[in-house]
Amino acid sequence: MATHEPTIEQLETEVAELLRVEEVGALAVTLDDGSPHVATMHFAGEGLSVYCHTFTYTRKYEAMMRDPRVSYTLAYQPPGGFYDRMKLRAIQASGVATFLDDQADIERAIQACGEQFDWLKDSAMFDNFRREGIELRQVFFRVDPVWAMWNDNRVRMMWRQNLTFTEDHKHIAEVTPYSTKS
Repeated sequence: MATHEPTIEQLETEVAELLRVEEVGALAVTLDDGSPHVATMHFAGEGLSVYCHTFTYTRKYEAMMRDPRVSYTLAYQPPGGFYDRMKLRAIQASGVATFLDDQADIERAIQACGEQFDWLKDSAMFDNFRREGIELRQVFFRVDPVWAMWNDNRVRMMWRQNLTFTEDHKHIAEVTPYSTKS
């Protein structure tokens, strides 16, 4: 049951929608000894970029301070499992992490999280970001995409495409058939 292959504009919409709907994914960094480290994270999408939150005492924080290149994966996994596999879609992205230190940028991240995470409405989790005069152990960072592999079984089973992004990370610059080369 193949459907038409989406345009770049349709892919941008689909990727942005997945990033706004799926909350939990995995973030990968490289530790100082060169070994990989992966952590389960909450992701809040804004366009083709994502916001995440961590603490300054984590391995991922130290790794990103040293090398801001990261990778992450998010997926819509249909509730029917194997029987709904034709609805699966996922992204595996490589990008650049930037820690947010401007209060307006932090507020934008908090707003994106609030719009996406219903549970946050009853939480004081980010209140410290609005208190002056305290040294925070919490930090927000944004991951801007550079390259990704997009998988969308709604097009056809195992339909995958390599995506490269514009220098400003706001659009998909090129779509090429899936390969192991980025």
